[in-house]
Amino acid sequence: MERIGRYEIVGELGRGSMSIVYEAFDSRIDRHLAIKVLRGRYARDVTARQRFLREARAAGGLAHPNIITVFDVGQSDGLPYLVMELLPGGTLADWLANNPNTALETARLLDLAGQLASALTYAHQHGVIHRDIKPANIHYEAEAGRIKVMDFGIAAIDRGNQPSDTHQLVGTPTHMAPELLLDAPADERSDLYSLGIVLYQLLSGRLPFTANNFEDLAQQIVSHSTEPLAPIRSDTPRELSDLVYRLMALEPQSRPASARQVQEELEEIQSGLKRGILLMVRNKSAAWRWPLTIGAGVALVLTLGLFQIYTSQQNAMSAATFGYGDALASLVAQETAEALILDDTNALSVLVSDFSVNPQIRYLHITDVPGVVQASTNPYLKGETTPVLKGVAIERQGGNVLVRNSDSELLEFRVPIRFQARRVGEVRLGLDAGTLDATATTTLRMLAVVFSVSLLAVVVGLGWLTQRQHRALKRLAWGLRRLYRGQSDFRLDDERRDEFAHVFQQFNRLAAHLDHQARGVSRPGAENDHNTEHQSAITIAGRANQPVEQTLDLS
Repeated sequence: MERIGRYEIVGELGRGSMSIVYEAFDSRIDRHLAIKVLRGRYARDVTARQRFLREARAAGGLAHPNIITVFDVGQSDGLPYLVMELLPGGTLADWLANNPNTALETARLLDLAGQLASALTYAHQHGVIHRDIKPANIHYEAEAGRIKVMDFGIAAIDRGNQPSDTHQLVGTPTHMAPELLLDAPADERSDLYSLGIVLYQLLSGRLPFTANNFEDLAQQIVSHSTEPLAPIRSDTPRELSDLVYRLMALEPQSRPASARQVQEELEEIQSGLKRGILLMVRNKSAAWRWPLTIGAGVALVLTLGLFQIYTSQQNAMSAATFGYGDALASLVAQETAEALILDDTNALSVLVSDFSVNPQIRYLHITDVPGVVQASTNPYLKGETTPVLKGVAIERQGGNVLVRNSDSELLEFRVPIRFQARRVGEVRLGLDAGTLDATATTTLRMLAVVFSVSLLAVVVGLGWLTQRQHRALKRLAWGLRRLYRGQSDFRLDDERRDEFAHVFQQFNRLAAHLDHQARGVSRPGAENDHNTEHQSAITIAGRANQPVEQTLDLS
């Protein structure tokens, strides 16, 4: 086949059970297109031709960014064809097959789900029910993150008085709503059920059913024997999982009322996902003002308290050091007084040598009244004027000991030498102050560590508590919005052990009361109806031999 109508065939894109899709070129507008051609054996079937034309009529009347665009419909050599836009990439089914056990990022998945809901909203508003929403009918362009709904071949159109064949069993069993298996009319909520199955697949990487044949599958669907949803990604919002469960509800009235409502809920989840701690602080959220205020107060109290501890400890250590220096210098003055008055330099040298054994003594000078060194730990200073230590004098209350603190981690104690109340000289004792500074630095570091750890524990604890309460309040608000929308079947988890347990229990009681009023008292014979529906599904299953993943058409 070289041409179809005025379109030149470039190559084959894919084959379906009823049609073949080609890539074609339209020389009049210089554009590549996709052409869907009905197979010859189906072209001779009236029902198949009607379905094909129905797809052209359904998709051709829709213009939406997330719905494939149909440009033309015609017939060539007795074969009906449909001209559509040529899209890069493959289907969502292809992506699932090529990425097993891999889930989309939560933000990307929410965006795709929103696009699907938007497409269904538009189609439903224009009276078109797709009836076969599944990954194979959803085009997915991974790089752009864009999807488009395709294949409206079995769509039910309800425009004016136009008849609809909604009582035919058509669709893909794995994604087919339970009411369609029971020959009930299709409506918007039938598409929402299929959307729920698609989202289930994207979240978990598998289908919610385990059956391998149509009969078992039909029984699982009508009895709602689905596998629990276990998302691959741990950051999947709980609200999204709840939405999937409601979309897959057995009874249509238990599903969201419209695709527009689903779209709004997805937008709410998406906006909640984007709101982080920084955004909440920037918006001055009440949930975070209190932790920040309390954290700032705790930080101030810790700062004042630790500063007081540091100051007190420094004063105590300084007092102990000064007391030790005073005592040592006074002892030297007493021991050297007699030798100094007798001018016995040898005895002075021996005494200085004995005292200098102390490792904390940096130097020791014994001077006479004019200030000339008579004995010293530095023998070269003997007979010289005492060197002046550069530093700051330390004010002290009482006593006759002068203390000077130098920049070289040195404390100098000056004590007069007296003999019988007469001043005969002076002791200049230099002690190492490095130990005192090192102890002060260590103390400061330890206090800083205590401050940081304490503040971090307070902030993390308050943050965790606030986040926990915020999530509970958000969950409660989510439930109230559902009640406002009339979804009285929603329940909160009331197995909590905190202050929200009673609130959640009261919410569930209110929801149960509203649900009871909405549904009314169960009428007698409901179990028999369920058994009848179950038997009907088994009967339907017995008439079908097609694989469960293919589209069925059992009129």
